[in-house]
Amino acid sequence: MSDEATTIEHPPDGATPAERTYPDARRRARRGQALTVVVDDRGIEAALRLFKRLILKEGLLKDLKRHAHFEKPGDRRRRKQREAIRRLRRQASRTRQRLGERE
Repeated sequence: MSDEATTIEHPPDGATPAERTYPDARRRARRGQALTVVVDDRGIEAALRLFKRLILKEGLLKDLKRHAHFEKPGDRRRRKQREAIRRLRRQASRTRQRLGERE
């Protein structure tokens, strides 16, 4: 295995966020680095589930589908606005839920 490949392993109990490899894997994937999932004693099914989860978090499938066809600049602008509105709504909803739980 090369040093550039990103290995995804479960962090030990009590690991600090800096010790986890997940954020590092996301940064490397955006730079075009290969994603690597290690198959250990848990088997290939667990590794496949981990790989699928990583791909979803990265948004690679969404990106591939979006780049399958040309998108006009106006359509792209409208999509970005829709995504921003949706993101703000989700953020506001989560904030309301958190404030509701504290009261």
